[in-house]
Amino acid sequence: MIFDLDFLARLRSRDSAACAAFVFFFTPVLEALLRYKIRDQAIVEDLRNETLLRALIQVDKDRIRDPKQFGSFVRGICDNVIFEYLRKRKTSSEWPEGFAPADPAPSLEDLLTNGELRQLLRTVLEGLSAEDRRLIDAIYLKERDRKSIASEMGISSTGLNVRLCRIMKRLRVAFLGQIEPNPADQRKTADAGD
Repeated sequence: MIFDLDFLARLRSRDSAACAAFVFFFTPVLEALLRYKIRDQAIVEDLRNETLLRALIQVDKDRIRDPKQFGSFVRGICDNVIFEYLRKRKTSSEWPEGFAPADPAPSLEDLLTNGELRQLLRTVLEGLSAEDRRLIDAIYLKERDRKSIASEMGISSTGLNVRLCRIMKRLRVAFLGQIEPNPADQRKTADAGD
């Protein structure tokens, strides 16, 4: 089909032959585009009609710059209609009947576990030297700049990082030792009982 200014003028004046040609030409094209993204035939028909209506509104407002590109223009409108439908469907999807979303509040078990872990961490931190605790407090809790901490301690930034890595390794070993008993210690205990 050839689109030109004369066809658009007849479409704007709602010439029955031009309107029929418009609908019959674009119906299979739009349905093919829509079926590619949407499976429900009723929705495909609704979106096809929405696309045709929007195209006619643009013709009425004389917004078609190049009549030869009218086919591409209508397909672009169809792409926008599909995008709007999918976005609306995504944001307004409802929960299936009988299904309730998970409660965002932590469970009682998690709260107890977290409290126990915090207490265990406090116990392990108390096992570190006062200077190591101050360093962890300054970097991780107060979030101070490492360079300023290093200059206060009279060491380089690299030296501070090495020291921090060693502290964290000791902390990790002590913490894991509190959580999981060492299998070698369990064997020694079992052998002592024999």
